[in-house]
Amino acid sequence: MADSAKPVRLVTDNAGAAPVLPHNIDAEAALLGALLIDNRLIDDVQRIVKTEHFFEPTHGRIFDMIVRLVVDRNMVANPVTLKPLLEKDEGLEALGGIGYLVKITESGVALIGARDFARQIYELALLRALIGVGREMVEKAVDTSEDVDPRQQIEDAEVEL
Repeated sequence: MADSAKPVRLVTDNAGAAPVLPHNIDAEAALLGALLIDNRLIDDVQRIVKTEHFFEPTHGRIFDMIVRLVVDRNMVANPVTLKPLLEKDEGLEALGGIGYLVKITESGVALIGARDFARQIYELALLRALIGVGREMVEKAVDTSEDVDPRQQIEDAEVEL
């Protein structure tokens, strides 16, 4: 079999385990850290990435709070101003609590790549959505009952894509 004909496999945690969806938690944390260091980045970044694009739900909530403070309330977003808004967030608590917000702001290197991180987060979210569409297509295609219209399934899949 030629190399180009080899089947592509999704990465899995363990043999036989469900595929791991594409994500980069480090890029998400770095982007959030950059935003907390320099709130001015939010203008460019929010054109690329949205709350729902984050793989880690807690990161999405943190991003949402940063946007609310900076854009909606015209306030500074940093670990201190986010503390009262997120201190009861169980997801943040699992990541280390408010100390996690301080930790992700410790590296100023993230400032240089903030837009690149945002693009990567968005592109990985697109890949996860594509996987979801593919799974749905497979599930529908397995149904061979009389009520199924294969052409309609193809049209529906094209709309989803």
